[in-house]
Amino acid sequence: MIKTKLFSGLAMPLLILSQFTSVAALDNGLCKTPPMGWNSWNCFGPNIDETKIKGVADAMVTSGLRDAGYIYLNLDDNWMAKSRDANGNLQGDPTRFPKGMKELGDYIHSKGLKFGIYGDRGTVTCYFRDNFKELKTQSGSAGKEIQDAKTFASWGVDYLKYDNCEVGYAAPAATMQKDYTTMRDALANSGRDIVFSICAWEFKDWMPEVGNLWRTTTDILNHWKKEGGDWSWGILDIVDLNEKYAPYAKPGAWNDPDMLQVGNFGGNRAPTEAEYRSHMSLWCIMAAPIIMGNDIRSMNQATKNILLNKEVIAVDQDSAGIQGRKIKSTNGLDVWCKPLGTKDGNVKAVALFNRGSSTATITVNFSDIGLTGTATVRDLWARTDKGNFTGSYSMSVPSHDCAMLKITTGTATKEMRRTASGKPYCTAGFAKGKLTVTPSVDNQRYGVTIYSMDGKIVKTANNLTSASSFPVSSGMYFVETRINDIQKKSIVTTF
Repeated sequence: MIKTKLFSGLAMPLLILSQFTSVAALDNGLCKTPPMGWNSWNCFGPNIDETKIKGVADAMVTSGLRDAGYIYLNLDDNWMAKSRDANGNLQGDPTRFPKGMKELGDYIHSKGLKFGIYGDRGTVTCYFRDNFKELKTQSGSAGKEIQDAKTFASWGVDYLKYDNCEVGYAAPAATMQKDYTTMRDALANSGRDIVFSICAWEFKDWMPEVGNLWRTTTDILNHWKKEGGDWSWGILDIVDLNEKYAPYAKPGAWNDPDMLQVGNFGGNRAPTEAEYRSHMSLWCIMAAPIIMGNDIRSMNQATKNILLNKEVIAVDQDSAGIQGRKIKSTNGLDVWCKPLGTKDGNVKAVALFNRGSSTATITVNFSDIGLTGTATVRDLWARTDKGNFTGSYSMSVPSHDCAMLKITTGTATKEMRRTASGKPYCTAGFAKGKLTVTPSVDNQRYGVTIYSMDGKIVKTANNLTSASSFPVSSGMYFVETRINDIQKKSIVTTF
């Protein structure tokens, strides 16, 4: 959505690893990892209709995006009719969505996807504010939050992006908090679990207790960085604006640096493939929502390679929910780190990001990321193991590109739990070429299936009663354990 007023970015100091902290957050049981999906605005703008949306739903399945974790299909602004119905309910545009919104939601659900929609805390949405000022009935939800939340629930909506257009920056902060809290409560009482995405264009400290995710900046442009005359920010600008809010991110509550522009090649000042790869890398290091914004019905191979890399996605989706930070920057050469599994553990995701205009060597010192001794390094974009290194690792990175690494020391062990706070019922670890699964209670029958990151079964076994080992090569795997009614799939790294 087009906004008319920007806020100034603050200069950001380098922040050390010990500053990975957490704060209170909304607990509605949703978005325990950052949401993944697609939104209509970046490629279609206001020009959406039933045929396009169903085509996108089909493509999310046939392209492999759904199975890679992209499950939310979100309509942005201008899905609604120019007036409410006789009972004051929102309704879809009858020309562009002739079968109605519930039928569209049913179609999306039939594809194994979730249905997202757009609204506004004012009386009109952004597009209606700018194009239909003469309308006498409102497209926004001000004063109608309970009614609209129930309408969304009746359509099977799973995700609401809630904008800030009519009132925007002119509204007092207290009014903004009240409006978003009112809709949060309306959704909670709608009878359906609905993800709440706050789109107010900058961070406020009350947002983690109100939304599952919240925009930290104005809209992302399909440019590498902002230049004179641009009304909003490019990818590089948003990276730096979003990074400083890392302490607020945790399972169920995420900083949202806006939708991806990956794959929107060809426009004026559109980013390069390397810049789109950096875009994806840094969103994943920052545990950001991964909401695509390209036309996925016609993706080129470069776009697929970026969006479908399951090892890079796994960094974003790590269950610990820690947002990565920039820990070092020298002459435009950045080292970013995201702890995986636990804050003080022995597995780190690292991004080596080259802001400069020429290829350069970037070094990560293991002591800077909380590791000691010899470590195993895996290149996630190349999907190759680089070997064992002591003290540091260096890599040549092209201009505006970003390497993604997984660096591990010692024996990586993954605890599997029924809930985030529950006791582990099983652990999986790797040593001496074998992945060993150990139940918390001996003589309890369980099953194990080990999958490669592309979903192929590597090993499977049933009716096990004690610790069991499986020879595997180094890499990353999904390990599924089955004990009684508990079935859990977790990512385990071997080295």
